[in-house]
Formats: sequence, structure tokens, C-alpha cells
Amino acid sequence: MINSIKATLVIALLFSFVTTGFAQKPEHAGKKDKIEKKLNKENKKAKKVKEAKEEGVEEAVEEIKQKKDKAEKKVKKEKKEKKEKVEKIEGNSNSYGKDKYGLEGKAYGSERARQAKLNKVEKVKELETKLDQGESKANEAREKVKKVKERLKVQKSQGRLTEEEYNNRIKKVEDIEREVDTLEMKVKKGKKLKKSKAE
Repeated sequence: MINSIKATLVIALLFSFVTTGFAQKPEHAGKKDKIEKKLNKENKKAKKVKEAKEEGVEEAVEEIKQKKDKAEKKVKKEKKEKKEKVEKIEGNSNSYGKDKYGLEGKAYGSERARQAKLNKVEKVKELETKLDQGESKANEAREKVKKVKERLKVQKSQGRLTEEEYNNRIKKVEDIEREVDTLEMKVKKGKKLKKSKAE
């Protein structure tokens, strides 16, 4: 940055020496005043540029410090989050052999099998409740869609809706109907999964 300022000043000085050489020749005698004015303007511009660059340097240094602080905070935050994730994973891992509850061999194996069966039963019950909730939501949505379609037909027949408004609303209802279909498909897949888990 400082080198560029020095370079501009050196160029300006060289230019001034060259132009003074031309200005002293008799054929360029009338241009001397014009050249001096240009030099003065260029010197003023160079000073302004120098001042602006110095101010810019200070601003840039502050911006860099702010960015550095932000980056450090972000890195600290990411490290903290990673540490928490590692602790969470270590706490939730299936490291069954670490704490054997004072059991060894066959006793530990049978206890572990009993816990696994209980876990499976809990998951099947959880799946059943989710399936029931999904099925009831799908049925409610089907009923609402039917009611909305009937209402739209009535409004169209009474002349409260134009053909364009009716078509727009029907498209929206059909989109909702497709979402209900996907929900029902998920429920069916869940029922198949439940049957396979129960067996």
C-alpha cells in the first residue's frame, strides 16, 4: 500500500521534471502555465489519494480485526458444538459391554436379550400409535376435501364463482388430495412394516 503511494509520487515527480524541460523551450513557452496547473492538480489528486488510502488502511485494519474476531468466535462455537455432539454420541451409544450391571457370561447375555425384546415391543407400540394417528389424519383430510369439493360445486352452480376461480380452487384441492394419498401410502407401508416386526 505504501509502495503504491511512493510509486505514484515518483511518477508525478518524473512527469513534472519532464514537463518543465518542455516548458523551458521557446516553442512551448505558452503552454508552461497550463502544464503547471495540470501538475498542481495532479499533486493535489495524489495527496487526496494518499490521504484516502491512509484512511482506507485504518478502516481495512479495523475490518480485518472485526472479521478475525468473528472467525475466532465462530471457531470456538463450532468446537463447542462438536464437543457437545461427541459427548452426546458417547452418552447415547450402544456400548453394551461397558456396564454389565455386575453380570457376566450367560447371565449378562440373557439380560441383554430381555432388554432387546422389551425395546422391540416398545418400538412396535410406538409404531402402532403413529399409524393410528396417521390414519385418522388421512381420514379427516379426505372428509374435508370432499366437503370442500361439494361446496365449490354448489358455489359454481349458484354463480358465485367463475369458471377460472373454480378451476384454480379445484387444482389446490387436488394437490391436497395427492398429499393425503401419499400419507395413506405411508400408513400402508407402516402397517406392512409392523406386520414384519411382529413376526
